[in-house]
Amino acid sequence: MALVRDSTEEDPPMTAKTPSPADDLAFMRNLVEGGGGGPAFGEGYLAAGLIYGVQVILQGLQAGLAPAMAQPWPLVIGIGPTLVFCAVLGWILWRHRAAANGSYASRMIGALFGCIGLANFALMAVIGIEALRRHSLEIWLIYPCVVFVMQGACWLAASAIRRRGWYALVAFGWFASAVAMALNMTNLAAFTVAAGVGLLAFMAAPGAVLMRLAQAQR
Repeated sequence: MALVRDSTEEDPPMTAKTPSPADDLAFMRNLVEGGGGGPAFGEGYLAAGLIYGVQVILQGLQAGLAPAMAQPWPLVIGIGPTLVFCAVLGWILWRHRAAANGSYASRMIGALFGCIGLANFALMAVIGIEALRRHSLEIWLIYPCVVFVMQGACWLAASAIRRRGWYALVAFGWFASAVAMALNMTNLAAFTVAAGVGLLAFMAAPGAVLMRLAQAQR
């Protein structure tokens, strides 16, 4: 058996199971290109920003102008938007049930936002338990501030993956909104207005942009 391979001997053809450099390059290209989280992502983000942005602004107006608002309006403002969002989200997902999953970047970004969304429930429990134990509204108000920071972190990660400068601007907008909310924890009206403006500017507006981009790619 020859230990030295003849230089004139042809290389065996690659099988379908053997990754080639071209395959690796294609994978990396898909990783940094493509959509921003699937066709339903922009619509869902826009809906969430509009619904919850309007909700917290109404809560701020209630706290500042009508703290003794008669029932059932405080309950409607507190629970109604979540019911509306669940219905709208269900409709969006049903409309896009047959849509393609998108690129690697799309799935990565969508999974990132989804995981952060689920983590928010655990965060709500942790901060909520301590707020109830101490009967402190200010401790509870830390929760939405942290949610804003986590949203900003998602956008910053998406900016690194997609190399989009405006994603980073959205991320820093979330961070600035969280700081503005923290500075107004003793003023509930100002706190909720800052949160509402942040949701409209850095959730609803980017959602509308992503929705337009997804429509343009069809």
